[in-house]
Amino acid sequence: MAFVHDVTDEEQWKTVVRSVLDVHGRIDILVNNAGVTSRTGILETSMAEWARVMDINAKSVILGMQCVIPSMIEGGGGAIVNVSSIYALVGSGASAAYQASKAAVHMLTKTAAVQYAGDGIRVNSVHPGIIDTPMIADMTADRYQILVGGTPMGRLGKPAEVAKGVLFLASDDASYITGTELVIDGGYTAR
Repeated sequence: MAFVHDVTDEEQWKTVVRSVLDVHGRIDILVNNAGVTSRTGILETSMAEWARVMDINAKSVILGMQCVIPSMIEGGGGAIVNVSSIYALVGSGASAAYQASKAAVHMLTKTAAVQYAGDGIRVNSVHPGIIDTPMIADMTADRYQILVGGTPMGRLGKPAEVAKGVLFLASDDASYITGTELVIDGGYTAR
């Protein structure tokens, strides 16, 4: 079963959550994974672009948590995994809105982890590096070489490698992990 919705729209979130609860009776896992990129610096970022990126990358995360956490509390707990980015942890000198939005996800995750641990809800973030997805499709060859060259493993990550990290954090195998960040970046941030 899949539901298509605008992750920046609170009413659509509420509709999806009600639909899932009607069918399954509970929600055990939430993965906030919607995202867009923006490759403009501080001076080049329009307020319209800032708002678009912050809405999709950060507002969607708090809306998802606000709409799902009450049912998780009622159900006795759950796991939330918020997808952030390595660019919440390190600067790049560009992508101002993207980096700010992903840093917001990072801190929302820690805040929720502390706030809801007593309710049996674990909240963690995943921080992918350069992953072979459509998000990098328009990257120039020069930029690609710089990023791959700066990754100690010398290649792009695969979506399945990130998915396995998300699956781990959502699973009972991570039962004593909350408020942490799992960096999946081929060593990029280790340099």
